[in-house]
Amino acid sequence: MDEYKKLIEDSKEYLKTRYDLLRLELLDKLSQIVGILILVIVALLLIMGALAYFSVALVHFLSTFMSTSVACIILGSIILLVALILYLLREKVFINPLVKLFSGMLFADTNEEKGEEVQDETAA
Repeated sequence: MDEYKKLIEDSKEYLKTRYDLLRLELLDKLSQIVGILILVIVALLLIMGALAYFSVALVHFLSTFMSTSVACIILGSIILLVALILYLLREKVFINPLVKLFSGMLFADTNEEKGEEVQDETAA
């Protein structure tokens, strides 16, 4: 009877340990994802700031050859064209790499465990 109680206690301890491990893995993955999102947001803000300064400089440069309003229209058209191209290529440029990155982060341990199981089976 003592063996069954010990088995039950060990099982409870094992489940508690697995639960704690799951929580820690989730925290690790979540912190990685939040870190990447913060990095992307900061990078986008810096790129937008640089784009604003370059746009003003380009309009100022073009205004030496034509009127300022025409220079603004040309620059606005270029920016809209680039935005349209990025929108049309959003799957290849943004969505697919992000999905691969996040799925690689979230399922990395699962893939490693499967690889170890396959290696163990081939060794036997």
